[in-house]
This record gives sequence, structure tokens and C-alpha cells, in this order.
Amino acid sequence: MQTVAAISFLDNHSLSMDMENVHHIEISGPKQIDDGTWFCELLIRGENGTVAINLLADEASKLLIATQGLD
Repeated sequence: MQTVAAISFLDNHSLSMDMENVHHIEISGPKQIDDGTWFCELLIRGENGTVAINLLADEASKLLIATQGLD
């Protein structure tokens, strides 16, 4: 069995993740699951497997990816 990713929850309430040989990242569009609760799924695919992260927010706009300025 190989490690897919090393994930650390830091004491300043942030998350750090190390994953080698990433070849694809995708995110679903925001979907409402209840009044005032939206979610999307972030998938990070690497050589050794996939990490799926479910993100929750109270507004769909908080789950949109900003692409302005990215080339």
C-alpha cells in the first residue's frame, strides 16, 4: 500500500497537504443540499490515488473558483 497524501491540521486552523505526482484537479459546481447550505467536491488525482475534499458554505458564491489573472 502506498501513501496517497499527507494531510496536516495546523494549530492556526489551516490545512496543509502534500501530494506527489498530481496529474489532475477538478471541482464540481456548487449544489444546494439544504436552505443556506451549499457544497462542492474537490478531487485531486495523483499517481497513487485520489483525494476527495467536500467543501461546505452558506452561499454558493463562496464555492466558486476565481480564475482571473491565471494563465
